[in-house]
Amino acid sequence: MALSDLFAQNALVRWIGGDRRRYDLAVAMTGVRLGERVLQIGCADPGLLAALGAKVGYTGRTCGVDPEPGVARSALASAEAAGVLVETTAAPYDELGYEAGSFDLVVVRRLGQLADLAQLGSALKEACRVLRPGGRCIVAGTSGRGAPRDAGAVVKAALDAGFRGARLLVERDGWTFVEGLRRGE
Repeated sequence: MALSDLFAQNALVRWIGGDRRRYDLAVAMTGVRLGERVLQIGCADPGLLAALGAKVGYTGRTCGVDPEPGVARSALASAEAAGVLVETTAAPYDELGYEAGSFDLVVVRRLGQLADLAQLGSALKEACRVLRPGGRCIVAGTSGRGAPRDAGAVVKAALDAGFRGARLLVERDGWTFVEGLRRGE
């Protein structure tokens, strides 16, 4: 291992310079590709929105929605500071304001209000509506106390919202990922 690798793995160095690889697992688990249309529901974690935007590049479209205007503005500023093009809007989770079938992938970031299963269910129904037929939805939660126990409840909420094949993908490195597919038409 080179000295530069040891330096990059140092926790203090990552804290000072920002851990750019923090979202590598999350981006990989979404399966997002260059040129896709992606929506992130819940922008309290602006780093994930920027990482998704970087992956889709200039040929894709990355949008973020949060009910709090300040959070949406902060996510936009964070993405711009990272040199990534994204769009953010302030809208309730159950009325996203996009046309049906507008996105290839929806990522629901389970923080804040979306930690509540009732709010999550409403957001998932709306996510299903804005996805194209055959599109994917990933619920990305930060593991912690209680998270592994409710993965089954998230899967059930996705099934109730109209997704097919909803399943727990993995619990790894502090993350929990649940996937569902929108039924093809």
